[in-house]
Amino acid sequence: MRLLESALEGEITDHVGYGKRDISGRGSGNSRSGTRAKTVLTDVGPVEVRVPRGAGGTFEPQIVRSGSAV
Repeated sequence: MRLLESALEGEITDHVGYGKRDISGRGSGNSRSGTRAKTVLTDVGPVEVRVPRGAGGTFEPQIVRSGSAV
């Protein structure tokens, strides 16, 4: 699931416009807000991944949507 988590990091980076730990994002109003656990259903069974969150709830991952299976 490391590949999936890396892809999700790419999505949040694209959404907020700066990379993880990049100081240019400070005070921008569109910031990262940690991660949350999500269980993804796969061919080998359920797997937990860490999904990044955006402050203000404006980030909705496209790779792992709510209620989706991979």
